[in-house]
Order: sequence, then structure tokens, then C-alpha cells
Amino acid sequence: MAIYFTSDLHFGHQSVLTKFEHRPFKNVKEMNEELIRRWNNKVQKGDLVYVLGDMFWKGDCNFVQDTLKRLNGQIILIKGNHDRWLHNAGNKKLLAGVKDYDDIKVTLKDGTEKRCILSHYFIPFYNGHFHNTIHLHGHSHNTEEATMEFKIAKYLNENGYPNQIYNVGCMWYDFEPVTLDEILEKNKEETAIV
Repeated sequence: MAIYFTSDLHFGHQSVLTKFEHRPFKNVKEMNEELIRRWNNKVQKGDLVYVLGDMFWKGDCNFVQDTLKRLNGQIILIKGNHDRWLHNAGNKKLLAGVKDYDDIKVTLKDGTEKRCILSHYFIPFYNGHFHNTIHLHGHSHNTEEATMEFKIAKYLNENGYPNQIYNVGCMWYDFEPVTLDEILEKNKEETAIV
């Protein structure tokens, strides 16, 4: 079983295409279908996917449930600020779990075990940052806020507050879920990316 991470998918959200992110899709329908295709090209039925918030934009139950049924793997959602679709029990029951925050261990390909703090939001002084713990988050997309988060993490690292912070928003990883090995490989040049 592989473990994957992603965030800020925003299924069904028009403004993510045209206003604040400018995704490379012609329309919402194309984006939705391409997100599903890329997800299922990587994730197998028995895999686990942590979605660190903002999975759907709208709470239309038919759309949410049809989409969830098409996605491979078991999904654990770390709640984000746009996850109002969770108020419907039928939507929620299709998930393997729903949490505000999580503290997990992930085994890398080389057998090394890494502790990971999962949150929708950037946390500069997260639990275990002094002990080689990794923090994965979403929320800020590729915005000025994300740039500021990167500067904060870099400043802390340079001033004796070690951290390993990675934004797992789908826009950073070609709109597909990624493993911790993939996250670390992509970001090995930096001590933290947000």
C-alpha cells in the first residue's frame, strides 16, 4: 500500500481556473476529468490518500459522491476552509476518515521512517520541528501568501528553528497526488518549501 498526499484540488471551482490560480484547463469539466485521470493513473485501489483540505468547491451531493466513487484508494480528508460539503453524511461516509489535523509516520522507499504533521494550514512551529519531523500542508496555493510562508520557513531555519515544511497543493505537483519520497526528491535543494 502506497501513501499519497495532495491538497487544494477544488473540484468544481471555476475561479480556480481564471481568477486566483489560472490552471491550465479550458473549463471546469476538463479540470475535473483531468484531476480524476491523473489521480487514478498513480493511485491504486488499496492505496491511502491524504487530502489536506479543499477537495471540493461546491457541496452538490450527486457531484461530490460521483467524483469520490471514481477516485482510486481510500481517502482521509484533513479539513480545509472550503470543505463545507462534509455537512452531508452521504458525502462523508465515502471517506476513510475526516480529521482537523494528523500526526502520522510514513516509511520511505529506503526504509527510513518519517514523522509527518498534516494540516490544511502552514504551521511554523509545528509539533516535532526540532526533531526532524516534516510538516505537510496546503491552503495557500501558489500565491503571495505561499511566498511569505517560504520566507518565514527559511528565516526560521537560518535562525536556529529547524523545520521541513512542504506545501502539497496539487498545483505544485502537476495536479496529481504524490508520495513523501516524491515530495522530498522535488524539494531536496531547499530545506523547506511552502
